[in-house]
Amino acid sequence: MEVTARRTRRVVGRRSSSSLDLTRSTSALIPMVTFTLLPIFLFINSFASLAAAQTQITPIPVVGATTGVDANTGQRPIRKNINDLYTRGGPQWDLYILALSEMQAMDESDELSYFSLAGIHGLPHKPWNGVEQVDGAPDVGYCPHGETIFAPWHRPYVALFEQTLVSHALSIASRYPPSFQAAYTDAARTLRLPFWDWASDSSLPSAVMNDTIKVSNTPNSSLAALSPPNNNGTGGGSGAPSGAMGVLVRNPLYSYRFQEKSVMYEHDQYLGLNPQTGRCRHEDLDADKKPIKRWTEPWQAEELMKAFGSQLRDGVYDLFVRPDRGGWGATGFEGPHNTVHNNAGCNTGTLADIDWSAFDPLFMLHHANTDRLVALWQAIYYHNTTFNFTSPSGGQLGTKKGTNLTADSPLKPFHAGFPATNGSAPPSDAGGFFHTSNSVADLRTFGYSYPELSTDWQTPDKEKLAAQVREAVNKLYGSGDEASADGQGQENGVAGRAADSDLDLEDDDTVIDGGKEVEENNKITFRRLRSRSQSLSASNSNSQEEDKEGATSIDGKQTKENNKSSFRRRSLARSLTKNPKQKRQSYGQPAKNYYYTAELSVDRSEVPLPCTISLIVNGVVMGRMSLLGMPMEGIAKMSMPLARPLNDAVKKNGGQSQSRSLRGRMKMKAAGEKSKRGLGHVDMTPNRIIPFLRGNMTVEIRSNDQTLTDPSTVPSLHLDIQDWEYIPRKNASEFPIFQNPRKWPIGIRGPGGHGGYGGDGH
Repeated sequence: MEVTARRTRRVVGRRSSSSLDLTRSTSALIPMVTFTLLPIFLFINSFASLAAAQTQITPIPVVGATTGVDANTGQRPIRKNINDLYTRGGPQWDLYILALSEMQAMDESDELSYFSLAGIHGLPHKPWNGVEQVDGAPDVGYCPHGETIFAPWHRPYVALFEQTLVSHALSIASRYPPSFQAAYTDAARTLRLPFWDWASDSSLPSAVMNDTIKVSNTPNSSLAALSPPNNNGTGGGSGAPSGAMGVLVRNPLYSYRFQEKSVMYEHDQYLGLNPQTGRCRHEDLDADKKPIKRWTEPWQAEELMKAFGSQLRDGVYDLFVRPDRGGWGATGFEGPHNTVHNNAGCNTGTLADIDWSAFDPLFMLHHANTDRLVALWQAIYYHNTTFNFTSPSGGQLGTKKGTNLTADSPLKPFHAGFPATNGSAPPSDAGGFFHTSNSVADLRTFGYSYPELSTDWQTPDKEKLAAQVREAVNKLYGSGDEASADGQGQENGVAGRAADSDLDLEDDDTVIDGGKEVEENNKITFRRLRSRSQSLSASNSNSQEEDKEGATSIDGKQTKENNKSSFRRRSLARSLTKNPKQKRQSYGQPAKNYYYTAELSVDRSEVPLPCTISLIVNGVVMGRMSLLGMPMEGIAKMSMPLARPLNDAVKKNGGQSQSRSLRGRMKMKAAGEKSKRGLGHVDMTPNRIIPFLRGNMTVEIRSNDQTLTDPSTVPSLHLDIQDWEYIPRKNASEFPIFQNPRKWPIGIRGPGGHGGYGGDGH
């Protein structure tokens, strides 16, 4: 179904100067002819009111693409991976490229043009489809970031873009020669917007890397938008040849070209000066620092994405297997989503600027995937498909700041065209109903599905479908290696510990008081060696005596060096850690597995936005929180899995320093060398991990323009490490189990030492 905007304008007249003169002349006669002229004056006043009336706009209902849906079974076409769609080629690929090109070529004033749809998200901060800015709303776009409605709001947004794209594809298919028309019409009916699964493959899709791209066939009509750019990269040629095979066209996935420079120059001194979107911008300046040449190098975005691909994958998997207990777990996908915006946008490109990001063609591929991850999460946690609590809004163009948001709050500016909520009065505006988080919770509302959910129409058993999706998630994101949450071993990041090990936390340094964890002491003490048998060797007995001495505290402080020395001898004598995959001690006690996460929070108003906050251990990035330019207030929180980077940090630094003797360290200190507190391969349990991270983890706050901020100047910045008891999954359709979490506060240290750049920690 092709959806179009229907505007009805009332033709009204304006009073001319002659009519005003007539009014003045007749006013003098009022005492004589009041009864006669009164109806005329009433008519004039009514006419003036009509002249002030604004254009009335019929709402555009967001219903998604409705073609290709089986009316009997409810089976819906799937959104495909962009890499699969590109590799297969054929009619559907052709139509996707041609339809996207046609949208970009539309007049930017059209409400369904590429420009207008992209402008809903941020700039140009103008009303769309009659949904005006409300009193008390900030001067921003409609998109909510950092709020519970982030995921629900983007679902109808992507669906609106998709329904417009498919309407163009259907129109283009009808223009093909008769011999092509049937195949292209069928392809158009089942076409849906593709997604870029950056969590399983962080590389930028090949289809977005070049400014030209090939399609198999074009329709009869000559479309100027399809022609390759001129040599200067700013214009098109004479159009693609009709019915040609293997036509090279301008790639609409590479960039969007703005048609009106006046629109660009109105906003932003940097991105607004460029005639088209770009991902990694560079420029040459003259003596007056004015740009004389600009260009983009998208391969740099590729490198940035690949550098943190494993952390993106692990972060996404962690959101699936360890859902947020304090809120709606699907909101967590905004975290990795932010990282993709910054990295794929090279921090200063179009995609990285939240006001401009929707103009980059990569945006819809990115958000189709974010929606897909949310949909998979909803299928797994089918009892919790939307949130059931209230939270305040930071304010958007159509929403007043401080508005309490619920699952029945309107997702402006997206009209549903039907009562969108159950049991409560649906929000309305301009004669139509808005979508809500409740109305968009089911993909059937918009006529699409995803590969992992392609059988949902024939699987009424929700638990059976959830098991199928869990298996798909394990396969895609749970790598199964020992450095991930899906690891089946207990080495490194997912660590093993004997239930009655000689090394343990002494009665736990953390106590529970009314549900609140209070750290009694910062010091970690080790349990004394216990005698396991009367037949221990003399050397082992000596180790016990030394351990007793090493565990003794002097003025409340541990003599750690003796303890480490005795620990090494115990390790050799008892061979407790020679086999890191050992599941059970010789005396029959099962091992415990541990999983670590970093819990970071900060007030956005205290850091320069946009920025990235990184946790670093001896050069290894353990995790990162990416914050976009909006919202500018409120607490940002993120939970980061540490399994894989902790594994890397240990491999890089652990072995060398663990084996150093006290004398060796003293020599290094005398020589002015800085000793690193490493872990080695001996022990990855909390009694080793926590002091290691406390002594080595630093925090870096880097703005998108690469400016560094001293973390000691950010009072709200808070960091905890959590350890979880971890039970590996039993089969392919189950998730690991995490239980009994404990929090350990970690002081904030900057790159220069405690507290940042020479300051004190906090």
